[in-house]
Amino acid sequence: MKCIAYISRTPTSDRSVRMPTGLSDIISVSRKHNPQSQITGIISYREGQYLQIIEGPYAEVDKLMAKIAADPRHEDLWVFLDGPVEKRSFDSWAVNVFDFVDQNALLNTFVENHMSVLTGFDDYQKSRIQPFIDIKQSDAVLEKHYEDKDLRLLAWPDLNTVSQPQLVMNLCIKLTKKPYPFNALANSGEFGAPHEVTQMIRAFDQSGLLSITESEPVKEQIVVEKKPNKFYGAIKKFLGMR
Repeated sequence: MKCIAYISRTPTSDRSVRMPTGLSDIISVSRKHNPQSQITGIISYREGQYLQIIEGPYAEVDKLMAKIAADPRHEDLWVFLDGPVEKRSFDSWAVNVFDFVDQNALLNTFVENHMSVLTGFDDYQKSRIQPFIDIKQSDAVLEKHYEDKDLRLLAWPDLNTVSQPQLVMNLCIKLTKKPYPFNALANSGEFGAPHEVTQMIRAFDQSGLLSITESEPVKEQIVVEKKPNKFYGAIKKFLGMR
C-alpha cells in the first residue's frame, strides 16, 4: 500500500481570483470510484489551494494521481509525499470539503505518521502547507511525545543519506553509550534548536533504531558526615590547634 499527498492551486478566473471550480465534480467522482478502488483519504480547499491525501494499492493510487496531474483544474501541483505505508491514516473515504479549523483531529494520525517529512520542509514549502497543517504546532506535539523519556540508539543510521552527517554522528555517539534524557538533548543547544533535535530523534524512531523508555527519577544523594578521628583530634588538642 502507498500514500500520495499533494497541494495544488486552483486555476485563476477572469477576475484573477482563484476559485474551486469543479470541486463538486471532484467530490462526486471520488465518492463513486474510490471505494471500489480501495482508496481512502481526504480532500480540502483553502485559500486557493487543494490539499489531497490518497492511500491504497500501488497501482490504483498511481493511476489516480496520473489523472489528477493531467487535470486542468489543478495548477502548480506539488507532491510532498509519495511512498509506501504500512497502514492507512484514514480508515474510510468520506469526501468532504474540510477547512481543518475545527477538524484538526482528522489529520493527527497522518501528521504523526509522516512527521519527519513535514518538518523537513523549507520556508516556502511550509508557507504552502500552513493553511492546512500547522508545522510549528506539529513540532510542539512531537516534542511533547518524547518529553521525560530516555533515548538510546540500537544501531546507527546510514549517514550517507542525511543532510548533516557530522551533527547526526555526534548525536549518535551521545545516544550509543547509555540511555540519555530527551529533555537534556533538546535543551543543551549542542545539536541545534529543540525542533531540530526532535526531527533527528523522529528519524531514528521511524527507522526502528531507537529505544524509548521512561526516565528514572533522579535519586537524591545522601551526604554521610565523617566522624572525627580521635587520634588526630588528640594531636590537634595537644598542639593547641583546638
